[in-house]
Amino acid sequence: MSLHLRYAAISDRGVVRQGNQDSVFAGAHFIAVADGMGGMAAGDLASAIVINTVARLDVPPPADSVVDELADAVADANRAIRRCVADDPQKEGMGTTLTALWFDGEWFNLVHIGDSRAYRMREGAFEQITVDDTYVQMLVDEGRITAEEAERHPQRSLLLRALGASEVEPAFQTIKGVPGDRLLLCSDGLSGPVSDADIARTLQGAATPQEAAETLVQQALDAGAPDNVTVLVADVIADDPGEQRQLIGGAAADARLAESDTAVLRAVKEAEEPKADAEAETEEVQPKARKQGRVWRTILACLIVLTLAAGGGMWWVRTQYFIGVSDAGNISVYRGLPFEVAGYRVAWVEVDSGRAAEDAVDDVETELESGIRADGIEDAESRLGELVDPAPTNANLDPLCSSADTGADSVPAAASDCRED
Repeated sequence: MSLHLRYAAISDRGVVRQGNQDSVFAGAHFIAVADGMGGMAAGDLASAIVINTVARLDVPPPADSVVDELADAVADANRAIRRCVADDPQKEGMGTTLTALWFDGEWFNLVHIGDSRAYRMREGAFEQITVDDTYVQMLVDEGRITAEEAERHPQRSLLLRALGASEVEPAFQTIKGVPGDRLLLCSDGLSGPVSDADIARTLQGAATPQEAAETLVQQALDAGAPDNVTVLVADVIADDPGEQRQLIGGAAADARLAESDTAVLRAVKEAEEPKADAEAETEEVQPKARKQGRVWRTILACLIVLTLAAGGGMWWVRTQYFIGVSDAGNISVYRGLPFEVAGYRVAWVEVDSGRAAEDAVDDVETELESGIRADGIEDAESRLGELVDPAPTNANLDPLCSSADTGADSVPAAASDCRED
């Protein structure tokens, strides 16, 4: 017996946010929710790219290789985000969650990455069928905190995995559909302010998916809705519901992102083109020292990811220090790591010297961009003092434009090679 879906979807900006970075898609064979992140780095663009890429799966799945095709679509979506960042480096850091189900009339093929959730109500029993890719969920899994403590944890929104990173590892699973099942896909704009108990009561009591979706969104709004709220409810039914139109909402339906010449469709189109053979491309030979640096950073990054997965990783990260460049362009001491972990920067400014990084000599400025490692906060502050020492003899900074001692002007090699104190 072939089963069918009856669905409804709503995406709301919420009470606090000025824009909507969530995206949602619902069709007869494919349903998905994506929650963009990145703020000014275009989280709305990331979720729109992903939804517009994977929406091509709203067709009956093939008899075999379903997981492979689902994985390929997600990889195409991630590649589209990375290409968009390559075109505009200011968008570095944008990313998105994705929770989606591909339905063949009997089985659901689930793909999940991030903290947008999938729930199921079956014969009065309510359960979450996805596992959040978050730091606090890792602590719960290890038994270090309870689920109740996780709901109040200050780092509950810290993701360990999301689309937009250079390497992604979504979770896949297969779930059998049963007539009477009610499925919910949602962003954390719902699961954050509204308790599982309230969500369960709403799903149990609503007569239709539309009623359930409207009620859930209103509950989030009544709770303050600090984030965008996206809800997709789908009922598994035995009778053919007749023709249902595809639903697309949130950022993916934004007219400003849906025009033919926008980054969304350009990125989607490029993601679907055959990929060039990377081995056929010639690369410029890099100096041996630079190659060794890249190998060292790659190895260390892998070790960090393993450490995070093993537990206690965030504590270790917070014991690391380096000197880098702040968002204001100043030489600063950072607590954390001078590179991305799972595609995201894990670092916090501890001391901002107020000295512009562009005042440093070229070699030092290059080192600052990569991050100068330090052995603890004292070593970091000591090195910072050496770097920003205003003495004219400081070899780390460009020479002064004038000499206060002699009253005579010094003559740097170029106007841009001097500084003023």
